[in-house]
Amino acid sequence: MPRAELTRMGIACVVAIVAMSFLALDAVVDVNSGVIAKRIELAQASIADAAMSQHQRASAVQAWARRGHQKQPSAIE
Repeated sequence: MPRAELTRMGIACVVAIVAMSFLALDAVVDVNSGVIAKRIELAQASIADAAMSQHQRASAVQAWARRGHQKQPSAIE
């Protein structure tokens, strides 16, 4: 095979590989954008839930500490 023909075939092969890679990357990005949006929504809900849970725990601990603090002086006297 002449060298010029091999060069053309090599260039065509590289162009085909680049094109397929671009299309595969485009397909992955399209699929992942929906998945990423769902994961972000889930993470936001999780963070909000954790914050509310932490607030509830802190309130419960404060109320428990107040009850314990109020009961101590009467038990000692």
